[in-house]
Amino acid sequence: LLSYIKVVMPAVGALQAARLIHATLLRHVLNAPTEFHDTTPVGRIISRFSKDIDTIDFLLPHTMITFVWFVFEVFATIVVISISTPISLAVIVPIAFVYYFAQRFYVATSRQLMRLESVSR
Repeated sequence: LLSYIKVVMPAVGALQAARLIHATLLRHVLNAPTEFHDTTPVGRIISRFSKDIDTIDFLLPHTMITFVWFVFEVFATIVVISISTPISLAVIVPIAFVYYFAQRFYVATSRQLMRLESVSR
């Protein structure tokens, strides 16, 4: 039963997300000013629609399942380590701060790379 829920829930969520994002994107493109349609090639607009929907349909559900799995796994590991050796919390907390700031830097850099990649296509 849980395996069924694990498979069906992300699929249903991805379908709803795809519909919502497609409708929002379509509404914004249709309501865009004429200058947007004059300067933006049709191929780029179609590419944006197909790439975004493809990402939502296939990549996002798998990524979300993996993310939730890893969050629970890390949390369980920290709990077990903390119970077995409580002094380890003195090391885990500073490492968590370092990880947080490194992650913020990575996300900003990753976004810039994705923008450059989408513009170069």
